[in-house]
Formats: sequence, C-alpha cells, structure tokens
Amino acid sequence: MIAKITKIIKNYLLLNDDNLKTTDANIWRLSVLRTILLIGVILTSAIVIHSSYTAYVQELYYVMYLTLGFSAFLFATLAIGLKHIKLASACLVLAVVGASLCILFFTLDLMSARYGLLLLFTLPIIVRVLYGVKASIASMLLNFIPFYLLLNNTQLSPLFGIDITLPDTHTYLASLIFLFFNFCIPMAVLRVMSSLERQAEHNLLQSKKLNKLVSRYQEIFNNGGTPSFFCDDKGRILQANKAARALLKRHNPDGEYIQDLFALSLPITRGVNQLASICNAPEREFKLQPASLEHHKKQLIHCHDLSASKKNMREFDAFKKQQFEKLYVNELTGLKNHHFWKKTESSESILNRHIVLLKLANLREVNLQYGYSQGDQLLLRAAALLQSELPTDVSIYQFPGAKFLFTLNTKHLAQKTIEEYLARKLPSSMMIDSASAKVEHPLSWRVGHYHATREINVDAAAECCAIALSQSSELSPIVSFSVNTVKTIRENTQQKDNVKMLLDNGCLALYLQPQVDINGNIVGYEILARLKEPKTGTVLQPYQFLPLVEQNKWEVLFTQKIIDGTLELIKSWPAGLPPVPLAINLSGPELLSDLFYEKLLRRYSESPELGKRLKLELTETSVLASHNETKRRLTSLSNVGATIIIDDFGTGHASLSQLIDMSASIIKVDREFVERVETSERHRKIVKMTLDLAKSLEMQTIAEGVETRAQLSVLKDMGFKHFQGYLFGKPAPIEHWISASKAQA
Repeated sequence: MIAKITKIIKNYLLLNDDNLKTTDANIWRLSVLRTILLIGVILTSAIVIHSSYTAYVQELYYVMYLTLGFSAFLFATLAIGLKHIKLASACLVLAVVGASLCILFFTLDLMSARYGLLLLFTLPIIVRVLYGVKASIASMLLNFIPFYLLLNNTQLSPLFGIDITLPDTHTYLASLIFLFFNFCIPMAVLRVMSSLERQAEHNLLQSKKLNKLVSRYQEIFNNGGTPSFFCDDKGRILQANKAARALLKRHNPDGEYIQDLFALSLPITRGVNQLASICNAPEREFKLQPASLEHHKKQLIHCHDLSASKKNMREFDAFKKQQFEKLYVNELTGLKNHHFWKKTESSESILNRHIVLLKLANLREVNLQYGYSQGDQLLLRAAALLQSELPTDVSIYQFPGAKFLFTLNTKHLAQKTIEEYLARKLPSSMMIDSASAKVEHPLSWRVGHYHATREINVDAAAECCAIALSQSSELSPIVSFSVNTVKTIRENTQQKDNVKMLLDNGCLALYLQPQVDINGNIVGYEILARLKEPKTGTVLQPYQFLPLVEQNKWEVLFTQKIIDGTLELIKSWPAGLPPVPLAINLSGPELLSDLFYEKLLRRYSESPELGKRLKLELTETSVLASHNETKRRLTSLSNVGATIIIDDFGTGHASLSQLIDMSASIIKVDREFVERVETSERHRKIVKMTLDLAKSLEMQTIAEGVETRAQLSVLKDMGFKHFQGYLFGKPAPIEHWISASKAQA
C-alpha cells in the first residue's frame, strides 16, 4: 500500500526515472512547482485550520476568509498541468508575493511583519527556477526595498486599517517561514539538483560513448585504404591518415600543402571532384573528392587512386579485343565470322542485295587424302583468293563448315546472272603440297543464293541461303532459294515427325505373307511391317516410311518394335492356324547395336522353342551384311537355335562369302530372277545354279516373288519346294488368314 502511494506521489511530482532523465525544462519546472505547492499545502494545513478556528472564535471572519482563500488558491495552482506551466509559475510567484505583502501590511507586530519581508528573499531562487537568470536578477534588485525596510526597523501602519493579528500569529508565521525555508525551497532545489545529477551522469556516459565512437572513426580514418587529408581553406595539410602519410613520404616528404603533392588543375572546392596526378609521378593519377562537411570549417579530401583501375581498364580492353577476335574473327583465315555478320548487317543493309553462301564441298576429301593441315592451307588460300577476286567493297564472312558468305548488288553483277558471275570468280582448282610434290586438286563448290527483294532479318536471310545450299548437288551446284523448297522441306519434316510419332505410340501393324510348300500348304509366314494412323485408319506402305527410318537411324527402334509385336503374336497365336514359323527382316545396323543384340541373344537362349517359331532374315544387299561383326553375331544366334535366312540372294556383291561366313540355313532367291524365269534362259540358268549351290551346301531355298502359275511350274520343274509371292497371297493382317483358313475348312 505504501509503495503504491509512493509511486502515485512520484508520478504526480514527476520524480520517476524517465522524468528525472528528461532534458525538457517544463517537466522539471512543473515538478518544482508541484513539490513546493504540495509540501506547502500539506505542512501548512494545520496552521490554516488552527488559525481559521481562532479567527472564527474571535469573530474575525476576514482573517478566516483570507487564510482559507489562500489555501484554495494553492490547491487551484496544484491543479494546473504541463500545458499551462507559465500560468502555474505566475500563480506560485503571486502566492509568495501575496503572502509576503499580507504579512507586511496586515500585521501590527513588527517582528511578525519582518517574516513577510524574509519570505520575499526566496523569490530570486523561485524566479530563477521558473523564469531564468534575468528575471532572478530583477527580483534580487527589487528585494532592496524589503531590505531597506528591515534596516529602518520601522513598523508600517496596517493597510486599510485591517489587522489580521491573532494571539498566536507570531507562532503561525514562524512556523510558516520555517516550513517554507526548511522544506519547500530545499525540496525544490533537491529536485533541480536530481535532474542535473542525472543529466550529468547521462552526459558523462554519452561522452564516453562519443569518445569511443570518435576513437573508432579516428582509427577508421587513420587506417582507411584511401589516402585522406584534412586541410584548411588554403590547402595546408592539418592531418593525414596512414595511407596519405605514406603517399607524402614516398613522393613529397616536405610538402605542407596538398598542391605540393598533386598537380591541381582547379582550386580545391567543396563538393567538386577533379582528376590530378602526383607532381613527380604523372603516371599515378588520382580522383580528389572533397567531402561535403556541413559542421566543419576544414576540408576533408579523399584521394582515390585510379592508376590500378586504369591499368585494369587497359587489360580489360585488351581482353575485350581478344574476346572480340575469338567471337567475331575466324582464327584460321582472319575473316569476320557469322557472329559478326549478325552484328553488323541489318535488314536495311541487305535489302535488294544478292546473298551468296559458298561451301567448299570436297574439303573433307582433302583432309582425308592429304591431312588436315593441308585442308587448312587449302581453306586459307581459298579465302585469300576470294578476297582478291571479289570487289574491295564486298565483305566476306566465314561461316561454320567451310562456308563463306558475301552480298552483291546489281552493279557488281554487271548484267550477269549469279551463275555466270560465280563461274568467272570461283577458283576451279588449287595446288596442294603432297608428300612427294605439288598436286593440282579440283575444287568443288556448292552455292546457296538468296535475292533479298523484301525486308528480312539477317538470320532469316542466312537461313534461306542455307536451305538453298542444302538442295544443291554435283549436278546442280548453284541453287537459288525458293518458297517451294521450304514447303517440300516442311512436308518432309512433318512426315518424319509423323512416322516417329507412330513408332513411339505403338502404331505398328504386322502383316503376314504366307510361304507354301510344293503341295500348297502354308509352312510359314514372313512378317511385313506397316504403320497405321490411329485416327483415320490409313495404312502407310513401306516406301512411305522405310526411307525415313533409314535416314534417321531408327532401325534399332523399328526392328525392336517388330520383334516385340511378333513375340506377342506367337504368344496369342490363333488356334485355327497351324503353328508355323514366322520370319522377320533385319537390315543390319540393329545387329551392331550391343543392347539389341544382347537382348535378342538372351531371348533365344532362355526360350529354346523360340528357334522353331522365329526366323531371322538378313537382306543380302545390306552394306552391313558383310560386316565381320555382323557375321560373328549371326553365328552366335545360329548356335543358340535361331534360323538365319539370306534374303534377296543373288543381288548383292558378296553372296558367296556370306554363304560361308553367315551360318545361314535358308536362301531366298530374289524376285528379280523369279519374275523372268519363264522368259529368260539366262535367268533360268542363274536360278538353277543357285538351287544347285544350296543343295550342295545342304541349305533350303525359297523362291520369292512368284506371281503366276507359269512361274510356279518352271520353279517346280527346277526342284524348288518352297515358294512365296502374290500367287499364294498378298501381305495381310492375321485376321485375314484366320478368315481364309475357316473358308477353306
């Protein structure tokens, strides 16, 4: 309870820590006012009550009114807050003066009247606290009047004849003066001193922090990497940091002014930077940066060394030049490359010009025949020859892949066609240093030409030339760009994408063509692949997709899809058809794929019965059919039970060697011989010799491409026992052969 009351009093008198630390004068002035008034009210309350009672008993009501009114005035002053501090201060001064005058003019006792004069002597202290020094001095001077009255020791007549003297007036006034001098004034002074002491402690702490901060900044200034000087307005050096002192020591130890160190072009001006070099070392250049100090008359100058940055800039410029040459210049020929073409040319610069893209088509032959160094020399000489032959205002750019690009206008062509102009300018041969002697080697040029008759960006123009170049050939070495060419390429690309999409999505259809014996019984089927459009049901024939498969190296994917489909077909073979072997075609490249070969070998090894149901046909005309690795792998497959068939026998260039090395057990005589077997004696002899050779090697034979009864009769007479061709059925889905089997039954 006591702590709570104490806290309330402290808050009211503004004696808490926050108010003691504040620098706001109105706070501690109000605190002094409240301290004086509250203590005065509390301590004099007994005097007021007793004197009022005595006055009431003696019917001196005006005395009672005066004392009670004075107390009410003090209470009213206590209620005044911080916003009206001046009013409260005036009320306190008025109360002190009023009390003094009442004692002086309304008491007959000289000794009691002197108490009023003594009360006036407290005014300088109160006025100093509340109003300042000048007001305090004024009150000191005014106090000479009461001092004079004290010296005369003269009793003043009561004013207006009013006498407020009571029997215990002397006691009342003595107590009042005692309380005011011993409590109110000391407590006010203590309050002011408390604030001053707190402020002194706070200032001391701040001073320590400031000194520490200054020491840190001084350390930073002294040890900063940038030389810095403090100078007066004439440039005299007053202070220098460590870096600046080192600069002075090295270049001008005796220099007193900053202009003794730097060759200044302008006077040092606040906020104006300038470049200056060391007086005796012009290669060292600095940027002088005067700091903008708002609260300091001296000038702080930072000196930024630009020597290293300029050196770095020179090195960077050299590096940029080197990178420019790497990026924009061909290292071998020194010609600007395709990047530079894109950088320098624009749609406006190539408009209405003939853009020519040349390619040295037989450079690869030179590299293989004479070595790459000779190929480089040939390319270098060709570039030099083109520069000498073409007009000097024509810029030649080297493009990747032994290509050169330049542009010509109508004036350059001089009424000639582009073909006539290039035929006269392009070299047809060049001397090459072979190992033994110089050899004249022919040059084969391919040209893609585009006439920019409309506005087009440089990338698109170069692409048009490249498209035209891709259509050139030995018979047509110079090709001009045509929109129809783009249309054809786009169609081919769409067709290619469509075939790849069908392969990836499993749109493969397996067609079967029967192989029959001499009695017409089906003894096997050859699996022939088709691609089927899922939406339209359109079936793509082999000529529509096989060339794309070969061009894009999709043989492994394609054959794997056929094998997977064939194995599924064998697994779900219809009960209505005899379980005869199925033959699939291999083109050769897939056998050289390790993954494909190992997977196929594992299937035959793990399923011995597969050898009876799945046969492998290798086209004898395939380039890779005679590859040693192909022969080795076919032998391995044969050893695990696979039946190897040589397809299209007789049309290849290594037929006899394949019979020896490929472990084949069946030969299919090509339709080229079968279709003319009834009309050509030469063809009959070749077919007969093939049959006799197969018999001697204990190999079976199949005559494929049989389409007529006459052909069948001749082949039977020769000794053939197995046949395949349209005479027995065209390739068709498995459903067709199921229906045919049911119809025969």
